Amino acid sequence: MTHPRREKWLALAIYVLAATVLLVLPTRLHLHNTIIGSPGFLFLWMYSWWPWAILHGLNPLYTHQIWAPSGQNLLWVTSIPSVAIIMAPITLLFGPLASYNLVAVLAPAIGAWSAYLLGREITGQFFPALFGGWVFGFSGYEFGHLLGEVNLFVTFAIPLLILAYILHWKGNLGRRWYIALTAVLLVFQFGVSTEVFATLLPFGLLAIIAAAAFAPAGDQRRRHLAALRATMAAILLAIVLLTPCWYYVFFVHYVHGAILSSNVIVADPFNYVIPTPINWLGHLTQSWIGPAHWLARWQGRSYEQDAYLGLPLLGIVMLFLREFMDQKSTRVLIFMLAVVFIASLGSRLHLPVHIPNVLLPWSAFVRLPLLDKALPARFSLYVSLAVAMIGTWWMAYSRQNRRAKVVWAIATVVVMLPYTWTHHWRYHIPNPVFFSSPTLRRYLPQGTTVLISPDGFKGRTMYWQAESNFRFAMAGGYVGTQVPRSYTTSEAQAALALGPAHANRRSIENFLARHHVDAIIVPVADRPTSATPCSFLHITPIITGGVRLYLLRQPQHATNNFLLHGQKMSKYSGRVVHSLQGLYGYRPGHDPIASAHTGCSRNQEDPCTGDDRPKESRDAFARR
Repeated sequence: MTHPRREKWLALAIYVLAATVLLVLPTRLHLHNTIIGSPGFLFLWMYSWWPWAILHGLNPLYTHQIWAPSGQNLLWVTSIPSVAIIMAPITLLFGPLASYNLVAVLAPAIGAWSAYLLGREITGQFFPALFGGWVFGFSGYEFGHLLGEVNLFVTFAIPLLILAYILHWKGNLGRRWYIALTAVLLVFQFGVSTEVFATLLPFGLLAIIAAAAFAPAGDQRRRHLAALRATMAAILLAIVLLTPCWYYVFFVHYVHGAILSSNVIVADPFNYVIPTPINWLGHLTQSWIGPAHWLARWQGRSYEQDAYLGLPLLGIVMLFLREFMDQKSTRVLIFMLAVVFIASLGSRLHLPVHIPNVLLPWSAFVRLPLLDKALPARFSLYVSLAVAMIGTWWMAYSRQNRRAKVVWAIATVVVMLPYTWTHHWRYHIPNPVFFSSPTLRRYLPQGTTVLISPDGFKGRTMYWQAESNFRFAMAGGYVGTQVPRSYTTSEAQAALALGPAHANRRSIENFLARHHVDAIIVPVADRPTSATPCSFLHITPIITGGVRLYLLRQPQHATNNFLLHGQKMSKYSGRVVHSLQGLYGYRPGHDPIASAHTGCSRNQEDPCTGDDRPKESRDAFARR
């Protein structure tokens, strides 16, 4: 018989191997230019930002590197500090792409392993716990959010919190160690997802209260109440440890009300049964049973339709209820499954048939602070954990014969398998070499403010800024729905797009002046030379490293003190070479950039691209 300690590492090896087969092989992963899933440029930026800010002695909770000069409070966005700090050595050595892909592969494996440890503690058996770990770590929820939301697919702390509680309740973990361990896990979860942290506390406390209520009067109930008091102490300790963060959560750009309505992203009851194209079964059957008709009625984006469990797993739940419904030891599990399932449906019931509005219990919580920003569809995380523990219990203690259990387990695993062989699971990042080349340092001193056009949905420009090692601040960015007021005007939107149809001269000039933009960068692949959106500025671009660089000023020296103070301090010590007409004193017909290039003029195509310029021109530009 395998030793229990060896079984733990065997289970981890099985999960890591499965994640590698499902995610690495189908995507033909290249660490330097490919990521798993949809574009996660914001998270690539966060992987780089946290170690860079800490090493440079900056405040990592608020940045002026994006949306300059306003800046952004990073605690109201998915900033994943816990993950970014843990992965900092990998990021510093190999870059944010390596960190992102490594976390994407390891997250389901470690999440499954933590659920395995919990199931092993409950049942003491290897194969039932291995099955339960698979159900949680390789669930529809996990692979739905693996398409691009790191803050939602790093979930291993939740089973570990329950495991710590059970060990303390059994007397195998002392009170002080339990409080310290629980506080650390809560702080970690806060740094992964404030949304999951905010929903974990009420659901967790409700589970403990239910355990005390369902426990027989006497020693068991007293131990649950003692564990509840220790849990409250751990929560209080976690709140104290997070004190610096609460200021930025509640007093710096606090977001009032819901970010998205609780009726927008909810779990459809049929999603628990009907697979989506994320699963191989949904991908296989969509061509001949047409689930797209159902999907069109479901709320939220495709990766939020993540509640799928499958008929075999639901069958195991039904068998569990029939066999263990009357046992006191399982009542808490059944109660919490019912609670999180109903909560995942949102504040109103959504069905494909027309029925009158039916209010659900979650409608009572949609106005509470922090909980009003939680999206009910994401409660399927807790549903998958509850079902995983039900599956573990049933596999361990059911009176069904072993062959029947094996059949049920295989059927469950098969119908839950994801389909990762589509282009949605592999994204090649267009990365102009300019942002990682020495040419960047020649033209853009540290602290320059740059507008990269077009800014782009989901912020690929964020990754380019990270690739430059944050050499420049950016007038724009992408951190989700949070946008400073100065960037919500029509002129700001036109400047961020900078397409020919949006290039209203006066509005863009006002935007560039208000945000102190020193240079505009346009990737060559995005705009043909004949239709450059900055042509009305009468500035000859410098074409280098896959970008067109429009210098609105030619700085000699810059300082990034503005990173610390939120404003620029003596940004340029040299004279302004040229600037926009009317606003920066630009003189038509005079282009110092072009005149510094031998043989270049504004009336002809610029043949001088990057390092290919004549030596005389480079020297002349350097002397200026």
